[in-house]
Order: sequence, then C-alpha cells, then structure tokens
Amino acid sequence: MGISPSKPSEEELETLKDDIDACCHEVAEALKRADVLLLCAGAGFSADSGLPTYEEIANVKIYQDLGLKYDDICRPEWMTHDPEIFYGFWGSCYNDYRDTQPHEGYSILRSWRDARFNTPTHRVSKLIRVSLEQEMAAIPSAERKPEAYEVQGQAGAFFVYTSNVDAHFHDFFEPYE
Repeated sequence: MGISPSKPSEEELETLKDDIDACCHEVAEALKRADVLLLCAGAGFSADSGLPTYEEIANVKIYQDLGLKYDDICRPEWMTHDPEIFYGFWGSCYNDYRDTQPHEGYSILRSWRDARFNTPTHRVSKLIRVSLEQEMAAIPSAERKPEAYEVQGQAGAFFVYTSNVDAHFHDFFEPYE
C-alpha cells in the first residue's frame, strides 16, 4: 500500500478482511502506547456524515445544465460575473456544512482525547502546556495578535490536521493557544 493514497490490491484486501480483528487489536495497542495523537482527516471523514465530496458537490442539475463542474464554480470571478451562482453555490455549501450532523466518530475521538491525551497528569500534555505557557509569557501582551475565535486553555497531546471545510472538527475539538 505505501505512504501515499492508494487502493489495496485484491490480495491485500483479502488479507485485511481476513485479519480485521487482529488489525483492530494492533491499532488499539498502538493507541494505548502513544504519547501523542495526530489525527489526519480528509473528505472521507465528512462524507461519512453524509456530506458530498468535492467531486460530488457540484452534481446539481442547474450546474450540469450550464456545463459547470466544481473547479469551474470555485473561481472567484463568479462573484462579479454571476453573483447568483456564486452565492447560491457557496450559500448551499455553508448551509449543508452547518445543518449536517457530524457522525459518531467525532464523539469517539473526543472521548479518546479526553481519556488518553488531554488529562492533567498526561506527561506529554504537561510538557506541551508548560512550553506554551512559557512561550506566551515571553510575548508582551501589547504584541499578541487578537484571536479569530475564543481560545481557552492549552492543547493537550491531541492534534487534528484536516482539509475539511465543514468545521465539524472545530465544533468537536476546542481551539487552543
């Protein structure tokens, strides 16, 4: 399979299916031993909540009738050329993102974070907190930039890196300094 996105071969797929319990156990053991969890998520995580992927999002009759695909609609000139299409598309996306209930995986991940990676006694969490507190204390308050959103506390040893624009991770995992 490798380090880049790929599709497993038929043989690899059969091995994965045959060994699913052992694979899950191996992952669980790795999570138990982990000091830090970096969660990387893309469109599949949003799709599991029922949101369309970028390929699917513009599959709407009006855009098809106009011969438009996602890449076409995302061009900024639509804002001045045809604001109805621009705001219709982005307004629809925004409404879908806000109205879609995130799937159970977000709650599961938050429970993992709270139980394993963000406790006051977690060694790495404490090191991260102390380091951030020292770094923030070294910056004079007059030089600190205002936050775009309310920030409380400091990060534990759990981080999310995502390309998703639906803000579900933001809703489930509070922003930290």
